Amino acid sequence: MPVSGTWNLTQPNQQNSLGDPLALVIEEFTGQVEGTIARRSATESWLPVRPVKGTATVSNYAVGEATLGKVTPGEAPAAASTDFSKLSLTIDTVIYARNALPLLDVFQTNFDARKEIATEHGKKIAKFKDQSFFIQAAKAAQLATSPYGSSGHEGGNTFTFTSAADRLDPAKLYRAYAELFTGFENKDVDPIADDLVIFATPEQYYTLLQSEQLINGEYITAEGNSVQTKVLSAFGVPVMSTNNIPQAVISGHNLGTAFDGDFSNIVGLVFSPRALLAGMTIPLESDVFYDKLFKSWFVDSHLSYSVTPNRPEYAGAILLP
Repeated sequence: MPVSGTWNLTQPNQQNSLGDPLALVIEEFTGQVEGTIARRSATESWLPVRPVKGTATVSNYAVGEATLGKVTPGEAPAAASTDFSKLSLTIDTVIYARNALPLLDVFQTNFDARKEIATEHGKKIAKFKDQSFFIQAAKAAQLATSPYGSSGHEGGNTFTFTSAADRLDPAKLYRAYAELFTGFENKDVDPIADDLVIFATPEQYYTLLQSEQLINGEYITAEGNSVQTKVLSAFGVPVMSTNNIPQAVISGHNLGTAFDGDFSNIVGLVFSPRALLAGMTIPLESDVFYDKLFKSWFVDSHLSYSVTPNRPEYAGAILLP
């Protein structure tokens, strides 16, 4: 038999029987802190970075090509001149990340915020380093001449699509690599023997997969570590998928104006460790410390390095028109 009439409800999670029925609910912490998605460094351990101590500048020297002649009987052979030049890299900037947490907040937070922040520092710095290397690789690929200027040293290698839509066509993308590697070999750069690696955007990577132009393979890093990866069939060059390749206009870069530029037309990069000269004075250092003056905990990370084009012949880029 139906019950008629009205009655008062008692809602134990309501404040004084008024307003939000869940006002007094105490949340339960799951124990999980959701950080940002880690962007794995694509260049770490692959690109050698020289330690720079006791100075701010590291240099490479270059020698130009030799000149041949023929011997004429009865005449002393003439001597030919040979060019020498130098390329320098100066490290003058410290990159840092810092967060400050009030003393009371550290005690009243039910997870270790300091640890989570330090993890985020590492992710951000890994992406920053990759992008700085890719910036200079892109610039090296587009150099018309070598920064050394010596005879026998040449510029970089590029292939430009006829249409922006070509980058989504597996056959046309594969042909772009064929053209690019032809340019490398015309400069006596062997794509396999000289340790070239393709750094592809995810869009480019999966376009190649659609045409089954990528097969399983591995490459050995500068530290001797074996890394499982995909290899471009027919060319045998490792392919690394990364979204750390800059594809925008960059200005006011923290490492200086040498890293500024328009990279919105970059589709993919191919280069060898020899393409770049990189040096580091302060490796990545992280610290968590309490400061009595500010009555706060500080989470600090910093490093000091730089990179510049070295041998453009070992760098290539696929570009949009």
